[in-house]
Amino acid sequence: EPPRPAEKAGYCSAVAEAAVPAACGAAGQGSLVRAARGTPVPPRLRPVSAPPRSADFCYLPSVCGNCKALFVRFFYNASSRRCEEFIYGGCGGNRNNFETEGECSQACSHVGN
Repeated sequence: EPPRPAEKAGYCSAVAEAAVPAACGAAGQGSLVRAARGTPVPPRLRPVSAPPRSADFCYLPSVCGNCKALFVRFFYNASSRRCEEFIYGGCGGNRNNFETEGECSQACSHVGN
């Protein structure tokens, strides 16, 4: 079976909010959960915990994940050298995924210096 669009690294990082359900492969697969900016992700939907962070994860692409929620999150874009918004589905993904822009900036501020 070919990968769903949501499984392609970075695919959902720059998708307009109105297009997220179709772009992330959730269209027609049940109702979506919309979360306001800053809404904490329930522990069962957080990315899998990993060892302490290092600068390497700042180079990972944004990944919207496999679930159907619409959480506004932030990832470090190594190309633009900035933290940028993306829509996180609530599960899966990688460690380049922060609840706030401040957390992202703090974790990846030394990248490219």
